This record gives sequence, structure tokens and C-alpha cells, in this order.
Amino acid sequence: MNPLEPETIVKLIQSAVIIVVAFALFYGLRGRILQFALWAGLPRLTFAPVRLTLRYGILVVAAALVLGRWGFEIDTLLAVLGTILGLVAIGFVAVWSVLSNLLCAFVMVLFKPFAVGDEIELTGGDGVKGTVVDLSLIFTTLAVGKDETILVPNNLFFQRIIKRHPGAVTVGLDYQLRQERPMQPAPR
Repeated sequence: MNPLEPETIVKLIQSAVIIVVAFALFYGLRGRILQFALWAGLPRLTFAPVRLTLRYGILVVAAALVLGRWGFEIDTLLAVLGTILGLVAIGFVAVWSVLSNLLCAFVMVLFKPFAVGDEIELTGGDGVKGTVVDLSLIFTTLAVGKDETILVPNNLFFQRIIKRHPGAVTVGLDYQLRQERPMQPAPR
């Protein structure tokens, strides 16, 4: 039976030390960050993303160090990781507007700032005014004239002041979202 080479034993010891220190930091930071938040008078939830990033960042760095000890090219690994993170960031920015509109649709259903059939006006330079005839997950459709509608992105309702004139016949946004066809404009 061949004993391990001295170089391999040194690498095993170094790897074990890196892993022990990483786990000590990983578990040690859990309470320390919360203590800092309490000491600073900040809400605990404020530090949740920071805590997760620090803790798991420690594990990623430890894994990179251990792999480096065993001959893996860390530069290549970092380049691949950077490329993946870049693609995720680009994808997130590309769908940000859509996600924003989806979230705003759900918030509008929850808080009901207006109903289908109401006449609304968005303040600002656009002068958007019309009767709400449809709400989808991305757009709210306003009737602005005879046989003329405009589509307003849902997130615009959270960036502008809304003037609302209740319609004679209205339908709640939550009910309207469940419908298969757009609602007709309310009679005047």
C-alpha cells in the first residue's frame, strides 16, 4: 500500500483548513449581522439580502480556493461565472418592464384604485384620459373616443396621480381579470 505523497497531504490539510474557516464564518455571521441590525436600529429584513450574499459568498470563495489548491484554473471558473451572471443580469433587465407591469396588475386588483367602467385621467404631460374597458396583466385599456382605445402600461398608474370619476356601471378589476373577453365601455 502506497502512502500519500507529502504534497497531497499538504493540499488535504490546506483544503480542510479553508473549509473549517469558511464554515466558521458562514455560521458565525448569521447572528452577528442581526446583532448589528438591532444595534443600528435597522429593520431585520433590511439585512436579509446582505446576510445571504455574505454567507453564501464565503462558501463560493472557499470552494474557489479549494479548487485552486487542487490545480483547477480559477481564472477560467471566474470567467464562466462572470459570463453567467452577466447573462442573468441582461435577462433580468430585459424582462424588468414586463415583471413590473405584472406586479402592478396584481397590486391594482388588491387595492382597487379604479374599476372597469370608471373614467380616469393620469396627470402629467401625456394627458391620458378615458373610460377603463379592460385590464390585462400588462396593460389597462382605456376608451378615449368612439371606436378608439389606448393601452396604458399598468406600472404607469404607480408613477402618476390618477383622477377618478366613478362610472354608472362598474366591474371590479379582480372580476374583470377572470373574464375571457374585454369588457365593453360603460354606457354614458
